Amino acid sequence: MRVAHFITTLAIGGAEQMLVKLLRAMDRSEFEPTVVTLVNDGALIELVRDMGIEVLSLDLRRGEVSPRALRRLVTILREARPDIVQSWMYHSNVAASLARPWLPRRTGIVWNIRQSLYDISKERFLTQAVIRSGRVLAPHADALVNNSRVSSAQHARIGYLNRRSLVIHNGFEVESFRPDPAARARFRAEVGLTDGDVAVGIVARVHPSKDHTNFFRAAEIAAAQDRRLVFVCAGLGTDTHERCRTAARGILKGRLHLLGERPDVPRVMAGLDVLVSSSATEGCPNAVGEAMACGLPVIGTDSGDTADVIGDAGRVIPCGDAPRLAAEILAMCAMGSTARMLVGEGARERIRRNFSIESTASRYANLYREIVGERRDSGRRVFSSSLSRTVLGGAAPTPVALNA
Repeated sequence: MRVAHFITTLAIGGAEQMLVKLLRAMDRSEFEPTVVTLVNDGALIELVRDMGIEVLSLDLRRGEVSPRALRRLVTILREARPDIVQSWMYHSNVAASLARPWLPRRTGIVWNIRQSLYDISKERFLTQAVIRSGRVLAPHADALVNNSRVSSAQHARIGYLNRRSLVIHNGFEVESFRPDPAARARFRAEVGLTDGDVAVGIVARVHPSKDHTNFFRAAEIAAAQDRRLVFVCAGLGTDTHERCRTAARGILKGRLHLLGERPDVPRVMAGLDVLVSSSATEGCPNAVGEAMACGLPVIGTDSGDTADVIGDAGRVIPCGDAPRLAAEILAMCAMGSTARMLVGEGARERIRRNFSIESTASRYANLYREIVGERRDSGRRVFSSSLSRTVLGGAAPTPVALNA
C-alpha cells in the first residue's frame, strides 16, 4: 500500500517528529511511504531520506503564496499514485482535499489535526482563513484524525464534521527514550550541574503555543524559594529568542541554561530531574510522553489531552497559572530524588502500556486498510464534482494558491 505523507516542513517540531516516528514504526513490507513538503527545509529531511524514503517538495518559501503550488502537488501525487494521502496540519489538509478531484478515485484522503483550538482569533489571519475553509472540506475527507479528544471536540464545534472522526494519541519510542545514567552524567557535566542541583527542564521550540513566558514566570517564583533549583530550556529558538535571553539575564541569571535546538533530546531528558510542559494550546505534547518514557516526573498544563497522558504519574495544572506551576515545581524539588525516581518509574510504565509508538502505528495501519478496502469495494467518488466546482471554480487547479 502506497502512503504519501503531506506536511508543511520537516523542521524539528511535534507533528514532524511524530511523522518520523510513524515512518519508523509502520511495516515497510506492507506500507510504502513517500513524504511531500510544502517548504523544502528542515533538519529531519536527511533523516527521512536515510530511512530510504523519498522526500519531495513543492518548493515554496515560508510565507509565499503560489498559484502553481497546487498543480505541482497534483503532479507529484499522480506520479506517486498513493492509495492514501495522509496530510498533516491545516494547510496541508486543505491542499490535499483541493487536489483530490485530479487524483484517481481509489485515493483516500486522511486529515491529521495536531493542535487544540481554544480561540481561533489568536491564530494568524491566514491560518484563520485556512481553518475556516476546512469546515467545507472536512466532511469529504475519508477520515479526520485528531491527536486529542479535546481537539476533536473543539473542531467539531466549529464544523469539522466527518463520519469517520477518531482520536489517535501520539506514540512514544520507549527504547529510544529511557532512563540512561551514563547519558545523565555526561549531560550534567556538559551543562555544569552538580549532584545537589535539581534540574527542571522545558523541551519545546519557542512558539506562543508552548508558553515559555509562563514557564519563566514560574521559574522565577520557585528559584527565589529554593536555591537547589536550576532550569534548562532546549528547543529551536531557546538560545536566540529575546524573551529567553531576557529571562537568563534577570532573576534566573546563572541558573537558566538556554541550549537551543538539540539533536540529542533523549540525553537532555536523561539529565533532568523534572520536565515541565507549559503548553497553552497543544493537543498532545510530544515532550510529555518522551519525558515520562525517560522516567521523569512531569508537570503539565491541562492543554489538549495532556492530563490523559500524565494520569496519576505526575501533576496537571491549569494553563497560564505561573504561581501554581511554581508551587508544583517546589513540591517536586522537596520530594527528594528517591521519591521522584518512584514517580518516574510509574510514568515510564504508563507510557509503555498505553502510549507506545507500536500501538499508535497499529491504529494508523488499521485505518488505512479500512479506507483502502472501502474505496476499492465501492469505487465511488466521495468528493463530488459539484463541490469541486464550488471550491475551485473551474476544471484546473491553477487559480488556487497555496501558502507555506
